[in-house]
Amino acid sequence: MNKHPRTERLLAWAEQRHMCVWPLDRADYHPLQRRVQSGELVMPFPRFYIRTALWERLPYAERIMYVLRTASAKDRELTVCGISAAAALGYTSTYYQQRYIHTVARKQSEAGRHGQYIAHYIPNAESIMSNGVRTTNPMRTMFDCARSLDFSTGMTICTMGLRLTGSTVHSLQSYCADMKKKRGLPRARYVAQNVDPACTNGGEAIAYAAGLELGFAKPECQRKFINPIDGNPIFVDFTWTLEDGSLVVGELDGREKYENPAMTGGSDAVAVTLREKERESGITLRGIPVVRFQMSHVRNRLQLEQRLLAAGVPQPNKGMPTPFTGFVCNEY
Repeated sequence: MNKHPRTERLLAWAEQRHMCVWPLDRADYHPLQRRVQSGELVMPFPRFYIRTALWERLPYAERIMYVLRTASAKDRELTVCGISAAAALGYTSTYYQQRYIHTVARKQSEAGRHGQYIAHYIPNAESIMSNGVRTTNPMRTMFDCARSLDFSTGMTICTMGLRLTGSTVHSLQSYCADMKKKRGLPRARYVAQNVDPACTNGGEAIAYAAGLELGFAKPECQRKFINPIDGNPIFVDFTWTLEDGSLVVGELDGREKYENPAMTGGSDAVAVTLREKERESGITLRGIPVVRFQMSHVRNRLQLEQRLLAAGVPQPNKGMPTPFTGFVCNEY
């Protein structure tokens, strides 16, 4: 296929800025579409184009950012909010939840869905720049996600938001308490009451939220124990205290723990597995049972429930309604 010089220049310009390209005028549209049809380009968002080879190399977090940077470059006054702002701030990288771009409406009459954009009227919204994208400020972003998203997603975003900003749970609770007459306010306050930034990653936050939704007692996250073998500290994902004072430890297993170099320290999967077994021995030698579960069990709530019940984890709130009972999230 003959290369269209202007299209090549547009693509090079966008790639230097880590974003997609869009038709600047009507003459740009057909050359870009022809490359989509040939498979050379993909269109991850309506009228946003990027080379297929580049797109396939990008991790999900960067795919989201390429789209958000493109939207911001098209409209310099654009401010993203909600789950879009959470992605720009680094609080989430779940790609399927970014089907729409959520923006701040400049006027109340502009609020609503406009194609793949959903505008929300937020009077006097304070904004910051993050990764080339203007977003609502961190606390407002956490508040909006807590009140408009499903419980586990809202909990995950608030968990990572508090961790990354160094803000306290009390600060989020105070922010939610000061808000008046906002849609979903009871949900936001419920998230703020239960969030625990001691969860070290999104997977732990999702598992923590799933346990609460199933009615289990709130665990202590990242509790420290001393290994009786060598005296070294061991931090465990979840610890429940039973009525008799005994403990149960819960550990979330994920592929990333065994495959991500940032988490394996350069060791292979066998070495990491042996290290995990040694670590677990340090807990069981203290007479504390350990229940292990995977993200597949967290997604299949029955399997998670069966494991926690078998381990004796108390479930005092089973069937109890919460502000999220019956709520359906329509944000993505």
